Amino acid sequence: MPDSAHVPAPHPRPATRRPRPQPPERGCLTAVAYEAFCDTHRAVYIRYAATRLGSAGAGAEAAGAALDALASLWTSVLTSAAPARISWQLLTNVVNARAHHGRTPEEGLSGPYADAVILRTSLGLSGQEAAEAMGVPLCEFDVLHRAALRTMGVRKTMTDACSRLRGPAG
Repeated sequence: MPDSAHVPAPHPRPATRRPRPQPPERGCLTAVAYEAFCDTHRAVYIRYAATRLGSAGAGAEAAGAALDALASLWTSVLTSAAPARISWQLLTNVVNARAHHGRTPEEGLSGPYADAVILRTSLGLSGQEAAEAMGVPLCEFDVLHRAALRTMGVRKTMTDACSRLRGPAG
């Protein structure tokens, strides 16, 4: 019977990790598409992030971080149905993580409703431009924007009514 001290221990199986996606190599068609996407969206991303974070520098850093994250995912994002929607989600995730202070979403709205108001009201984008930034069809953007405005109007009306019921302060 062999001595167990001489029997080699079985090698642990290496963990199966998927390699992290790499940004596209410069010059290839995928890289050109990524650069064109960034050129098209960067300015709006920076303005949105700056509005939410309260400074142009913080906005530029947040937009850069989101686009850097997009680079490593670009090959798979490019094959999705809505690359701009995925990219917008990356941007809002970065901004939300950094938004310790600065501008809060409009009138207590959350998520895409606040984004719709910020893009149209604060940044002055057209509905089409805002929809393209968020990666949604124009009809979907219009629904988000109208619902947000309606919610803001109802809240303002309720606040005004409560103020009238309380009467003058004094």
